[in-house]
Amino acid sequence: MITDYMLTAVKSICYVSAGIFLLRLITDGTKMKNQADFVIKLVFAVVFVSVIIKGFTQFEIPEIEAYDESDYSSAVDMYRKEVAEKAAKNISGVLCTQLEAAGIDIEELVTEVNISEDGSIDISRVIVSSADSTAAAELIRKSLGQETEVINGNERKS
Repeated sequence: MITDYMLTAVKSICYVSAGIFLLRLITDGTKMKNQADFVIKLVFAVVFVSVIIKGFTQFEIPEIEAYDESDYSSAVDMYRKEVAEKAAKNISGVLCTQLEAAGIDIEELVTEVNISEDGSIDISRVIVSSADSTAAAELIRKSLGQETEVINGNERKS
């Protein structure tokens, strides 16, 4: 497993580093300091390079051709869907606040939103369930535009 290998590699480098520290501590102030430093650097380089070389044999680098355009387009579709859901939720929240401020009680309000290719947000319709659905529809059209389709949710439930 790759994580086991990585753990072993880190342990190896830590042990070698600790050994280097001890050797430098022992040889400090002696005539063998330069020779010990040279040997220490060689040992560290060998361990480090062997860890890297073994690591390359453990990891498989995926081919670039494995990622085609459809993967990218699905990510864009997922992004657009998420933006549409968030926009619908936010618009519904604002409309609920406006309707409640106007004294209109609402049971349910659902906003349907589409995201076009250029990234613009299109409110396709609003479904509102209220005792005073006519006043609610009028206020929603004032907020979003007269061309907005407002559906009485009470009629859909029947």
